[in-house]
Amino acid sequence: MNDQKKWKLLDAKKVFNSPWLSLEERSYKLPNGVVKNDYLHLNRPDYVLIVVLDEQRRLLVERQYRRGVDDFVYELPAGWIEKGESPAEAAKRELFEETGVNGSGGACFELYPQPGFSSMKAYVCVLKINTIATAQVGEDEDISTVWIPLEEVQKMVKESEIKDMGLLAALSLVVHL
Repeated sequence: MNDQKKWKLLDAKKVFNSPWLSLEERSYKLPNGVVKNDYLHLNRPDYVLIVVLDEQRRLLVERQYRRGVDDFVYELPAGWIEKGESPAEAAKRELFEETGVNGSGGACFELYPQPGFSSMKAYVCVLKINTIATAQVGEDEDISTVWIPLEEVQKMVKESEIKDMGLLAALSLVVHL
């Protein structure tokens, strides 16, 4: 039996706030009674990562420039969950907006992408293809979509062509579908 105990949140002060994220400085009381200050906590909306396999077991992948790493990155279609939306609803909306694929289904698996300093959750949602239309990407999104056979995706991972943590986590679920 595990006798670990949670930390008790004593105080949280907003340090920064924007439409996309906020940062808090937090103080905690540890189970041993010690009080620790100055922990930074990142608040971001929960998001979805969308897995779509076609009949040939090819994975729908996006390639786009990401300024944070100043590189082109292969990743899954993804996006924020809006207020009032379920992860499955957000997955269907984002998939259509970014790729033009109208999906159905929506088995979703919950992940903690950065549990050391954020309460944000990611949901890997698996969708099936209904129809394919034209994507409706935003003005700051230059996304190319490609269908890559799962064997090729695994090779790209081994050769460090695919480095996105969300895609890598979802891949562990996809190979067994």
